[in-house]
Amino acid sequence: MPTGQRFVIVFVVDGLRPDAITAEDAPTLFRLRAEGVRFTNSHAVFPTVTRVNAAALATGAQPGTNGIVGNQMYVPAVDPRRAFDTGDYRNFLALDQSTGGRLVLVDTLAERLARRGLRMAGVSSGSTGSAFLLNPRAPSGIGVLVNGYLDPGKTVAYPPDASATILAKFGPAPVKEPGADRYDASVAWTQRVLRDYVLPELAPAVVINWMTEPDHSQHSLGVGSPSSREALSHDDREIGRVLATLDDLGLTASTDVFVVSDHGFSSNTSGVDVARALIDAGLKKSPDSGDVVLASSGQAVALHVEGHDGERIASIARLIQSHEWGGVVFTAGRAPADPRGVIEGTFSLELIHVANRERGPDLLFTFPWTSRPNAFGVPGTDLANVSGGAKLYPSDHGSMSPWNVRNTFIAWGVDFKKRATVRTPAGNVDVTPTILEILGIDGRDGLDGRVLHEALENGPDEERVAVDTRVHTVEAGSYRAAIQVSMTDGHRYVDKSWGIG
Repeated sequence: MPTGQRFVIVFVVDGLRPDAITAEDAPTLFRLRAEGVRFTNSHAVFPTVTRVNAAALATGAQPGTNGIVGNQMYVPAVDPRRAFDTGDYRNFLALDQSTGGRLVLVDTLAERLARRGLRMAGVSSGSTGSAFLLNPRAPSGIGVLVNGYLDPGKTVAYPPDASATILAKFGPAPVKEPGADRYDASVAWTQRVLRDYVLPELAPAVVINWMTEPDHSQHSLGVGSPSSREALSHDDREIGRVLATLDDLGLTASTDVFVVSDHGFSSNTSGVDVARALIDAGLKKSPDSGDVVLASSGQAVALHVEGHDGERIASIARLIQSHEWGGVVFTAGRAPADPRGVIEGTFSLELIHVANRERGPDLLFTFPWTSRPNAFGVPGTDLANVSGGAKLYPSDHGSMSPWNVRNTFIAWGVDFKKRATVRTPAGNVDVTPTILEILGIDGRDGLDGRVLHEALENGPDEERVAVDTRVHTVEAGSYRAAIQVSMTDGHRYVDKSWGIG
């Protein structure tokens, strides 16, 4: 890091609900939240899943802008008959190749920094797909990307010399056993690489440090389970070690820290085979047919209809609205600034920032959610898609339930207010714009997020920031639904949506 330059680190704690941060389970995070800025109205980007929010964090853009629209995505140039899993970065390499280098449709933070001679490092113990989205241009020499699972034991980082150094100093990353309750060993290996190599030797200006827990253990054992709480405590200790390293390097006085999560979490009560429902209704030929392709984000499902057939899209919407498992439905917008979709009883994809001509769905829907507690006393339940034999996890995310939309967001450091609470809407899409502001970098083309001025030391009182919150409703026969959105400084945040009645 150049002398006198600010250093920014973003800790992304995968799946961390804000209400999970306690003095007992996460004393370091509890302290940072108390000493810095606590955002009580922060938003994950919808769909509330990992890869969508990884891209939003790395670009400062919504999914409809950056082109990463789900945990599964349908791009005919990659596969004309089925959606692909974005958790495997090899699928992103195929997407990049098939689109002439257009994996992400806007500049990333790493690219913006590189143009000014600054380095960004993405350091992740998560899936290869989520890691790759933090810095997808690293293979081309832009910044640094570390993930022990890119090609285990062979390629654990970009550029290649960083990979070779890491393997020589730390050995290969621990194997992620599919049946393991927790991935603490993966987190620990990655954090050692960050502390003992990336920070002291590569001296980046910005680090995005992704920790794969407690997401994995919450999926496997349930949100609020004793094991997932232990995984969070392990994360918390690792974050404390990184902060101690920054202190040892003399960086604390020039450091700004973000702690965010990519999404919240809720408990699944049952699964829905959406593909089978479409087949039984005569709206899809077979599970693998290309007439209607499903791209699942767990508790939200995107549908791509062959030829964008309006009649079939309308029939699918009516089918979903007729079932108890049908939540809120979204289709192409009727007109600019109109929250309604072209199909009766639907909201617009533009309203929720998912509309994209190349990759966006023809229809997207959620399932009904509740605020009922699970066996561990954690509120929030939902349903999930189980088409094609997809596993029904004890807990999941993806929907527009407030328990999934509300994510952790803390800011602490030299440029932030002290012991402050910010109630204005904020979200993952705002991280990159705020980092650019802290570093004094102009040029905000392609950004959907805003600078969180009210959190900065010399920023306005958050009580003086205007917020316009509105509830829109739609209906079709006996079906009714609502969505709540909030506007701040011209930026729209999706709060929640629900069925009425």
